[in-house]
Amino acid sequence: MSIQSPRDRRRIPGALLVTGAVLGLVGNALHPHTADASAVVAAIAGNGAWVNIHLAIMVAIVLIIGGLIGLTEQLQGTPGAQLARFGLAAALLGGSVVTVSTSIDGFAMKTLAVSAAGALAAEAATAQRVALAVKDVDFAIWSIGMLLFFGAAFACFGLAVAASPRYRVWFGWVAVLGAGGSALAAVLQIEASGEVQAAETLFFVSSALLTLWVLALGILVWRGHDEARVDVPWHGPEAAGVRP
Repeated sequence: MSIQSPRDRRRIPGALLVTGAVLGLVGNALHPHTADASAVVAAIAGNGAWVNIHLAIMVAIVLIIGGLIGLTEQLQGTPGAQLARFGLAAALLGGSVVTVSTSIDGFAMKTLAVSAAGALAAEAATAQRVALAVKDVDFAIWSIGMLLFFGAAFACFGLAVAASPRYRVWFGWVAVLGAGGSALAAVLQIEASGEVQAAETLFFVSSALLTLWVLALGILVWRGHDEARVDVPWHGPEAAGVRP
C-alpha cells in the first residue's frame, strides 16, 4: 500500500473540479434555456437524452462540491479562509436544493411530459396542466438553488480566491462576476413569480462563465503551483508558525 504524497492529495480536488466542470458544460449546453413552459414540456417529451442530461448535471454538482471542499482546505491560513468556509456552506445547501430541482426536472417531468404527449385529446389538456403545475413547483425550488449555489457560494469562493496570495486577484473576480449574474437572474425570476427569458439568457451566460472558471481553477489546482501572487505574500499567524 502506497501513501499519497501531498502533491497527489492536492491533485484530487483539481481532478474533481475539472471533471465536474466538463460534465457541467455538456449538461448546460444540451439543456434548453427558454421561458416558454409549454415548449419545454413538448421538448422534454421528444428528447431521448433528457434523463442522461440531468444525471450528468447532478454528478457534476457532486464533483464540483467535492473539489470545493478541497479548495477550502487549501485556503486555510490565508485571508480568504473564512469566506471559503461560508462559500462551502452555501454550496452544500444550494447544491442540495439544485439536486432536488434537477431530479424533478429530469425524472418526474420526463414521465409527465411523455404522458401529456401521448394522452387522448380529451385528457391532453389535463395532462398538460399537471405537467405545467409540477414545472412551476420545480421552478420555485430551482430559483432558490440558483441564488444559493451559483450566486452566494461562488461569490464567496471568488472573493476568497481574490483575497488569497495564491491566486491572481482578477481570477477571483471572474467568479464574482458570474455569481452576480446568476444571483440577478434568480432574483428576476423570483420577483416575476415565473420564468423570464431575460433571466434564462443571463443565467445561461453566467453559469457558463462559472463553469469555465471551475475548469480553470481545477487545472491550476491539479498543476499544483496555482497562479501564485508571489509579489503579495501572506504573513498571517499560521504562516508565521503561530497557533491560536
